[in-house]
Amino acid sequence: MDFDLTEEQRALIDLVDQILADHCGHERLTGLEKEARGSGIGSVHDAPAWRALVDAGAVSALLPESADGGDLGVLGLVLLAEAAGKRTAYLPVVATVALGALPLARFGGHDDLLAAVAAGEQLVTAALEEPGEPTALTTTARSSGDGSVDGYADGYVIDGAKTMVPYGDLADSVLIPAELDGEPAVFVVPRSSIEVTPLLVTGRQPYADLELEAVSVPGTALLARGAEAVDWIRDLGTLALAAEASGICTEAVAITARYTSTRKQFGEPIASLQAVSQRAADAYISAEVLRLTMLHAAWLMDDAARGGETASSTEISADIAIAKFHAGDAGSRVLHAAQHLHGGIGVDTDYPLHRYFVRGKQVEQTLGTATRQLLRIGAHLAE
Repeated sequence: MDFDLTEEQRALIDLVDQILADHCGHERLTGLEKEARGSGIGSVHDAPAWRALVDAGAVSALLPESADGGDLGVLGLVLLAEAAGKRTAYLPVVATVALGALPLARFGGHDDLLAAVAAGEQLVTAALEEPGEPTALTTTARSSGDGSVDGYADGYVIDGAKTMVPYGDLADSVLIPAELDGEPAVFVVPRSSIEVTPLLVTGRQPYADLELEAVSVPGTALLARGAEAVDWIRDLGTLALAAEASGICTEAVAITARYTSTRKQFGEPIASLQAVSQRAADAYISAEVLRLTMLHAAWLMDDAARGGETASSTEISADIAIAKFHAGDAGSRVLHAAQHLHGGIGVDTDYPLHRYFVRGKQVEQTLGTATRQLLRIGAHLAE
């Protein structure tokens, strides 16, 4: 498979790299973290960098032509998420693009909100996780009995709880999966109508727990019905996280290569030591495997979204599970190797590598255990 970027994809990444290089240097990120610790719970959102990306058209470039976008789709998304991961940027790429803008564009009916997101005027996310088993859906929605809920004709009432929602405390609207008439459905709910509890997580990105108690929404809030819609949003979010992990691991290996090439022991760079070079090589291979599995799954998902028939939805989900496995399992090995090869400086919280380690650990914890992914892959192979 040819993974060379198209001219449009290369232009996107060059643009994003330039913007993030200007906004996401180590000193500036350290300043943002210090400011966040002094003024609130400690979560960081880099609003100026996000504004710069939006103004440059990096978000609208991913949307379909029907939404006045550049139609770079899922592949454009993972390239953007990977670039953000390389800089450990505090940006809502996964939340607002993967879990917000692209689902809104796919299912339609909320053009004004989508335009506001593309213009950087609003943030959107999705609340996919609930307390308990990850596959359970206990949040419920019911149609109003008399045709009106709080003045909404043909409205719905939603009850339930969501946990670990990315940008759940900052998003203007949240996509809420809920059980409706015996099947999953997705609703667009204003954050102002939800009880929000901000969380401080390992990677310092904004997360929150949400409580919905008899939340009333109009009939137009219904975005999509069916388990396939929820699965598609979840798969897209998983791919974006795997892409972020790919960027994190790739840059961690590069930082390690630069360090071991200049750090000398007994007059020679430690990179010349066989044990160091072998472990660095293993980390490089693991990072490349993660990137290739992620790109392969993204290509399949993008092809299916454009009407292609290269793979079935089951095969695509299995490929996403493979990328998800490597993002957690191989990603963890890469970052531990990078820290160990740095010696004592590898655990210095003021050194840039520390940010890569905690961000990678956040992705690993979010995606879940490697065992769960292996079970999913094994079930597919057994069919």
